Amino acid sequence: MKLSEIRGEAALDLLADIIEPAAEIMSDPEIKELAEAKNKGAIVKAIIKKHKKSIMVILAALDGVPVDEYQMNVFTLPMKLLEILNDPELVDFFTSQEWTAALTASTAPTVNTMGKEK
Repeated sequence: MKLSEIRGEAALDLLADIIEPAAEIMSDPEIKELAEAKNKGAIVKAIIKKHKKSIMVILAALDGVPVDEYQMNVFTLPMKLLEILNDPELVDFFTSQEWTAALTASTAPTVNTMGKEK
């Protein structure tokens, strides 16, 4: 299913389900670097190697099934990844610089700038 086909409450539920794993992937410095180089093969490889749990959550959410019930194999995964990479809205969602910056900022650890209490 294409991202643009998901509407209403289903769109809100999907966003709620994928925002954290997407933030984890998009805030990874290696992924950012590969995205700037526009090397899709290297991006996919790095995401698969470093963010397995996040991928499972995202793919399960996109398929509308609970992550603990989601099934994939070496044959279905490449098909699903190609489906995602060929969905312009989904690619834009994951590669938007503004979105990436907002997610990175919102998931960054906070720092106490007020000083220590005595």
